[in-house]
Amino acid sequence: MKILVLTPNYPRKNALMNGVFIHQQVKALQELGAECHVMLLHNWYPKFGLHKYHPHWQNGFEQCQSYFDEYEGVHVHHVPVALRMPDRLFKNDFYRQAAQAVVKYVKRSKQLEGADWLYAHFLTDYAYIGALAVKELKIKLAAIARGDDVHAWPEQQPQLVHHLKHVFANAHVLLANSGRLASDAQKWMDAVAIREVRTVYNGISHDKFVPVQSETEKKICLERFGLAPAYKYMICVATPVALKGWKELLTAVKNMGEQLANWKLLMVAPRRSAPDALDLEALSREAGVGDKTIYMGQLDPTELAKLYHASDLFVLPSYNEGMANSLLEAMASGLACVVTDVGGHAEVIENGKDGILVAPRNVAELENALGTACNNPALLQQYGVNARKRALEFGTYAENAKRLYDFLERYPKVN
Repeated sequence: MKILVLTPNYPRKNALMNGVFIHQQVKALQELGAECHVMLLHNWYPKFGLHKYHPHWQNGFEQCQSYFDEYEGVHVHHVPVALRMPDRLFKNDFYRQAAQAVVKYVKRSKQLEGADWLYAHFLTDYAYIGALAVKELKIKLAAIARGDDVHAWPEQQPQLVHHLKHVFANAHVLLANSGRLASDAQKWMDAVAIREVRTVYNGISHDKFVPVQSETEKKICLERFGLAPAYKYMICVATPVALKGWKELLTAVKNMGEQLANWKLLMVAPRRSAPDALDLEALSREAGVGDKTIYMGQLDPTELAKLYHASDLFVLPSYNEGMANSLLEAMASGLACVVTDVGGHAEVIENGKDGILVAPRNVAELENALGTACNNPALLQQYGVNARKRALEFGTYAENAKRLYDFLERYPKVN
């Protein structure tokens, strides 16, 4: 089986953690015998250094330079999307031009001929591009929802609802990375055209993310990151955008004051230059909790596993999710968790057993939950033990990829 993976999220030279969960699934599919090729789009740019004369071309050049040609055994293809310039004079339809770029690239590539599936991530954009492309390529489309593409994006941009409905009508297989997200996707469907959306979890490395084994090991991990053993540490691992609930979390830390006298917040997030990116260090100072927070930047999986060992509580107050991989990592690491009841979180967290679920954007609930967890060491320990057991039930990357592989392999051929 040959699978073309169309995604905006994949490890890059300057961002190895970007889309790492997608990469792990692709690697697992290859280990099962599938031939996988990842397709990354970028702005077309002219050769011979002429890209420097237009910011759109410059961006395309930088995108392309950041892409791997091959990453850990997975072939990565750079697909140029040409838009007419200057864009203020020409009306461009990025999605249709991207679909044509995909078709053109696939038809010209000997490596990609004979593909069985186009596997596209995020319904409103790359799956929509895929739905436009497969008609001409005459291959099957598997489209997976991953969170914001079912919640925030179509709610904020009504034109994307058309994209969703087009994908619903034309994808051969519809997927989501949590059960609740699958149900939420169906809510956008017309009542007379409800389709099944299958759940495919990302999975987690049960060997890499494990509980800390002793106080000595924990002390070593604290020293590794220069963290004082006199404090307890709550950790949040998330993209630095408002949708992840950073502002609510910092407000809660501020409001709780002396309740968190011996606690600090570890903020694990990459630095981003996107318009919606937050400067977490500046936000902490503005909230008056600069002394309560430590910005850790972005960490690779090995370092992140060690930082979980140095931590005592995981928190993620995001507004919406499909299934947060950082939550599964923290649970597998034996950490108690305080997270919002969004996406698939309630599928892995049983409130009051593995952790605490709170309503999104509700600072008061978040404060109560943090107060309960941070002031009860025995409860933290029991939640952590239960969280590890629960995380193991959700399977590894390989186990979840096997479910996806078997389903795609059994799907009828398209004439």
